[in-house]
Amino acid sequence: MIGGRLKTAILPKLLTGARDGLALDAIGATDPLQALALAAQALRFDRPPPPPQFQVEDVIADRATIMPDAARKLLIRLVAGKGQASASLSAAIVRKLVERKLRLHPFDLPKLETFVKAHAEDLGAEALAFSEREKPVAQKQNYFAPDRLSDENWMLATPAVKAGYISGRRAIDPDAARALVEAVWKTEDADSRFRLLGAFRERLSEADAPFLKSLEKDRAPRVRALAQRLIVKLPGFEGSDPALREVLERIKVSKSGLIFKKTVVTLELPATVRDHTKRAWLNQAFGPIGLEMLAGALSLSVEAMIAAAEKQTDLLLAFFLMATQDGRLDVVEMVTDGHLPDAWALVNATDDEALADYNQDMRRAWVAHVFRPDRWGSDTTPWVIRRMAMLLAAEATEKMFADVLRSKLWLALRKPNAGYDADIIDDMAAMCPPAMRPALRTEFAALDPAKTGNAILFLDLMNSLETDHV
Repeated sequence: MIGGRLKTAILPKLLTGARDGLALDAIGATDPLQALALAAQALRFDRPPPPPQFQVEDVIADRATIMPDAARKLLIRLVAGKGQASASLSAAIVRKLVERKLRLHPFDLPKLETFVKAHAEDLGAEALAFSEREKPVAQKQNYFAPDRLSDENWMLATPAVKAGYISGRRAIDPDAARALVEAVWKTEDADSRFRLLGAFRERLSEADAPFLKSLEKDRAPRVRALAQRLIVKLPGFEGSDPALREVLERIKVSKSGLIFKKTVVTLELPATVRDHTKRAWLNQAFGPIGLEMLAGALSLSVEAMIAAAEKQTDLLLAFFLMATQDGRLDVVEMVTDGHLPDAWALVNATDDEALADYNQDMRRAWVAHVFRPDRWGSDTTPWVIRRMAMLLAAEATEKMFADVLRSKLWLALRKPNAGYDADIIDDMAAMCPPAMRPALRTEFAALDPAKTGNAILFLDLMNSLETDHV
């Protein structure tokens, strides 16, 4: 009651400057100054009035295990230090965290903000929420671990996770998967639509025809092109394929040899195509066509078609591009092994998209067929290691990595005064399989320490993340 009398009877009079008529005895005070002090102390314990409404944040439930303390320290040094990790090392770190089902410590998120924002979609719910903490609620993304998706919430996940979910549903129930995609198609952006449509390669059937044909007027060119490729692969397709017709007009089939006649296939490029635009034209012209369809139109098997194009580099490159898009790794090997020995020099940025649907095993096989370290010379540009790491986007097999370490290119880089960027060393570390890390450390000992620092720190981090953490 004393506190109440202080605020209702004493304090208002004190604030107006009154000194007489104060009920000081009622509160046990001897003078107005003491009464003012008592009133101030009483006000300290007053609860503030409640706000008219509350903004309640969703609870972030991230069930992944927090990474080990030793790995935390290494990660902060590598990612938040002065010489920040390259893109290849950062991507490899994220892959390892996903593989080991680990997450960043919540206390480390502010220190690693740049890293977290760049890879938030893969680092888990907590990291994604942290990276989007300043966004309006309507613009925030939802995170769903792949193993917790369902037909009710899959469309709320990130584009890559959504595509993976639909791919899995296509393998089990293609009709149900198609219905899910059709229901959200108009609300997806071009990148997401392209990813979702890529999942339709799984168990393609005539039932998919109406949906695929409805995409002929899609606003994204690459979505229209992919839809056309899928349409011509439908069972029982009998329509006209404009892309195939245009290509056949430029392909000539003839016979050569005086005694033993053999089939020869040649390609006539448009007069407007120059060397620097040739690759783009081949990709545009042959990309929408399947290997089997082209071979059938020429009345040849795929193997015979490739053999008939011997020494026709442009046509062989077209077959290589088609095989890559079709996931025909046997044909990729056939073309690179016998006809395009330096295929690694022909790959460029467009191949990144062509491998988008490849899993890690397929990527490893494709890279092994294409890059062939045993064929690299001492004068081969170190760029080839960069492209190999980017397209692999995974740890190499032990054989593949051993071939790189034995290559003439790598031996040339180990020589004194050899010219190379630190990024090349980082790429080697990112590709290195666990069993080869001791060997790579030995190789690094012969190189410039200023360029190997991050790579060695990365190897330590990988070893730490792979130790038991449960």
